[in-house]
Amino acid sequence: MDKPYFSVPAATVLTLLAAAMWGSWMQVVKHRKSYPITGIVFLLYSFSLVLVWGVTLVLAPVLLPAGIISATTANPAVVAEILLGGAMMSMGLFISLQVMGKVGLLLFTAISGAVGNILGILTSLMKEGLSDSPYALPLVLGCTAIFIAAAFTCNYAAALRDQDRRSSAAQAGKGPITAKIVLLMLLSAFLTNGWSIGTASGTASGFPPVLTCAYMATGSFLSVFLTCGVIFTRKKQWRQVLCVGSSKQPLLLGAVSAFCHYGGNLISIYAMPVLSATLSFLFGRTSNVWTYLWGLFYGEFAGSRRKTMLILSFGIFLYIAGTLLLAVFNYNG
Repeated sequence: MDKPYFSVPAATVLTLLAAAMWGSWMQVVKHRKSYPITGIVFLLYSFSLVLVWGVTLVLAPVLLPAGIISATTANPAVVAEILLGGAMMSMGLFISLQVMGKVGLLLFTAISGAVGNILGILTSLMKEGLSDSPYALPLVLGCTAIFIAAAFTCNYAAALRDQDRRSSAAQAGKGPITAKIVLLMLLSAFLTNGWSIGTASGTASGFPPVLTCAYMATGSFLSVFLTCGVIFTRKKQWRQVLCVGSSKQPLLLGAVSAFCHYGGNLISIYAMPVLSATLSFLFGRTSNVWTYLWGLFYGEFAGSRRKTMLILSFGIFLYIAGTLLLAVFNYNG
């Protein structure tokens, strides 16, 4: 099958739309009340599996005329790597949600986020190489540095916001930063890089994008099902997680989060062959902008000093500047 074709501008817009969806899905956590966060993760990847394979089966006659089985058996090594990437990514997210509650968003981003950015770029470059353009390497390195600086700046603004409120609530329950916590942050960054491993493997080999996403979703579900299944069984939480005899709102939250998370993955992966995995990864970093925009919408920065808002604005400006730099000097376009 030929790779799906979009113009570079269309692929860029689609990838930025996917980033907006990624930056929005975690807002469901604010509405979970007493529902366990592990339950949200479980529902997220359960609904994602149904969503992505549903789309794949419906569109297979058009996108996969040779058939799903034929495409799979012709590329067993690629499929295995994509499955592994999906499994790693979901476990990275699972660990990050646990660690973030202990150390806070600022420190977590400072270590795990920066390491994750570097790993993602290196993985994409190793899988597909670098463009022949003389601007390719400076573009990738420069935009990576800009996005890391943007993340630090925005999270510094979040720390100042907490100081402005003179509240210790943001630090409640956070213990000392031990070697174990640091190792968990690094492990989270390593595992989350499964996104780049899986998607770059599919893109570099010419594997059908819709199947790349389907096998990513399969790997994600299997790893979460095994991990959360043990937790739910040990804590006897299955009835609570499946909303037996209680409000079904968590099921809706899980479905919404799946649509944003893996729906965004599907859009991004399908546009990726046009941009390259490397540029797609960089465009995807703009998901953090939406996290902060949602924070503004929910009033999380209400009452902050002018200095705090200026720093936050500068961080968002850096994300926009990096995105424009990528769009203008797109070395694949």
